[in-house]
Amino acid sequence: MSRLRVLYIGPHPPSPIAVRPWLFLRAMEARHQVDFVAVAQYRPRLADRLAALRHLPDRAYPLQTMAAESLRMRRAVRRAIARTEYDVIHVEHVRAFPFVPVAARRRVLFDAVDCVSELFAQAAPYQGAAGGWIFRQEAGRLARFEAQAISSVARVLVASRRDAAGMRALWPQAPVSVLPNPVDLNRFRPGLQRSPNTVVFTGKMSFHANRVAAEWLCDEIWPRVRARHPVARLLLAGAQPPRSLLRRRAGDVSVTGYVPDLGRLIAGAAVAVAPLRYAVGVQNKVLEAMACATPVVTTSAAVGDLGFDEGGHGFIADDAASFAERICWLLDDHQLAGRMGRAGRDYVERHHAIGPLADQLDRHYHERLNTPSTRPIQREVEAI
Repeated sequence: MSRLRVLYIGPHPPSPIAVRPWLFLRAMEARHQVDFVAVAQYRPRLADRLAALRHLPDRAYPLQTMAAESLRMRRAVRRAIARTEYDVIHVEHVRAFPFVPVAARRRVLFDAVDCVSELFAQAAPYQGAAGGWIFRQEAGRLARFEAQAISSVARVLVASRRDAAGMRALWPQAPVSVLPNPVDLNRFRPGLQRSPNTVVFTGKMSFHANRVAAEWLCDEIWPRVRARHPVARLLLAGAQPPRSLLRRRAGDVSVTGYVPDLGRLIAGAAVAVAPLRYAVGVQNKVLEAMACATPVVTTSAAVGDLGFDEGGHGFIADDAASFAERICWLLDDHQLAGRMGRAGRDYVERHHAIGPLADQLDRHYHERLNTPSTRPIQREVEAI
C-alpha cells in the first residue's frame, strides 16, 4: 500500500492512558506520514469561553464539546489543512470533531469510538435528580450532534457492534465500521506472583460510569465478600478519584489514584472486577485484566458484545449478591482462577493484538482515497 499523508486531530495528545489512539497511531507512523494537532494542556482563555457560549442556544451542540472550545486549536487545524493536502484527516472523539472546517469533512475518518449519546442516556438514571436532568439534556444534544457529524464524513469507526447500531439508529445511512480496541500486550501481561486475596477495579475514577460502579462495589458488593473473606483487600486504581470514593477508604479498601505501572498491579491481583451499571463500547479494563491473565467478574453492561466466555474467562453477574459470590468463587479456587486467566490472555492475543487491527485501520485509510499521493512532506507536530 502507498504511503499517505495523515493528519490526526484529537482532544488530547495520544498517550498510553488513551490506549486506542496511542497504539493505532504508533502503528500508522511506521507506515505513513502522520502529523498531530491536539490540546496538550487545556487552559481556556476568556475568548475561548465566550466562543463556547455562542453555541449554547444550539441544541445540536454538546456541552462537553463547548467545554473543550479552543480558538488556538481551531487556528492550528486550519493552518495544517491549508498548508498540506492531506489524504486522510483522522479525528478522534466528538470533542475534537468541531475543530475540523466543514469544507474538509469529506476527507475525515471519524473515530467516534463510542456512541456517546447512548452512554449519557444510560447514565442519566444514576446521577441524581439534577444530574439526571443535565445528562438527559446532554444525551439529546449529543444525539443531534452525532447524527450531523456521521452524515458529513467519509467513514465512521466505533469500537463495538452495539455502538455501530447506536450510530445507525441516529442516521441509518451512516458509513460506520467496527474497529475493536487494541491492547498493549507488553504492558499488560501475566505476572510471576499474585496476591491471593487482592481484588482490583481499574479506570479513571472521575469518569461517571467508573464512579457509580465503584460506589456500588464498595457499598453493596464488597461487604458480602468480606463476610466470607475477612482478609480480602480491594484496590480502586485510577486517576482523579472523587471525594465520594476517597470517603470510602478503609483498612480493607484502598483508593490509589493514578498508578504508573497499572499492568503490574492488575497482574498481581487475584481477581479483577468491572461492576459497571451502564456502558457502551469495549471496556479496556476488562481486556487489560484478561491480557494479564487475571480472571474477571463483570456485568452484562460491561461485556457488551465482547467475546467474553461466561465461565471460561470469568463470570458475569448483575446483582450485588451474585457479583460478590462469584468473586468469592475465584478467591476460593485458585486452579479455576488460573484456567480462566490463561484463557483470557489467549483470547486477547487472538482478537486484540495491534498488528491485525492496525491493518484494518490502514485499509480504511486507503478505501477513502481516489488518487493517493506519496510525495514526502516535512513532519510537523503541533501541541496546543
